[in-house]
Amino acid sequence: MDDPKSQFIHSMRNPLNTISVNAELGRLTLERTGDIRKAISIFETILLECRQCSHLLDGLLHTRFIRDEGIPEEKE
Repeated sequence: MDDPKSQFIHSMRNPLNTISVNAELGRLTLERTGDIRKAISIFETILLECRQCSHLLDGLLHTRFIRDEGIPEEKE
């Protein structure tokens, strides 16, 4: 997994998996126990992982594999 595309995809799958698992856990927590404090903690984890995805996507425009595929780089 040395190429940049594979590394990026792997980097995105980790937080997306955490988001998916925690969304399901949050739903089940509210349905089964109604524990708002536990649900808030779970949703905070989801928000943290969303910020991680956003950070990874921000860096995407500066990678060679995006520029090489004909997507124009943003002009500052």
